[in-house]
Amino acid sequence: MEKKRLYILLFVITLLIVIGYSVASKSTKIPNIEGMDYSLWKSDLYGCNSDRENLINLIISNKEKFLRFNQNQMIYILGKPENQTLYSRGQTFFYYYIKYHPSCGEKNALSDSEQIKLEIRFDALNRSKDIYVYNL
Repeated sequence: MEKKRLYILLFVITLLIVIGYSVASKSTKIPNIEGMDYSLWKSDLYGCNSDRENLINLIISNKEKFLRFNQNQMIYILGKPENQTLYSRGQTFFYYYIKYHPSCGEKNALSDSEQIKLEIRFDALNRSKDIYVYNL
């Protein structure tokens, strides 16, 4: 009987987590930026189609609109990052590549330090705090 209660409790906890995640991601208000096509951004993995290159200036000029989101909300808005790093003091960095990534083929591929990429930094409380674009 005790095992059955434990299974029911685990099921209820799992169900609450799934519902909470679903509600949090659907309630995310995507920043309304004229000309920004989020589906085009998400589909341009590693910037291979050069669509992100055309959209990055909209993010840069409206970066304050992206600074209030947590990691799950940012994934909902911009898609899964191509790379992420866990840094000191619980910080996390998301990387979205804009251009010159080796995954796009050898033509025009650059080293990691020379690639154009968007970096979003999250603090230990999971809040986006800074946005940088490298090598633009």
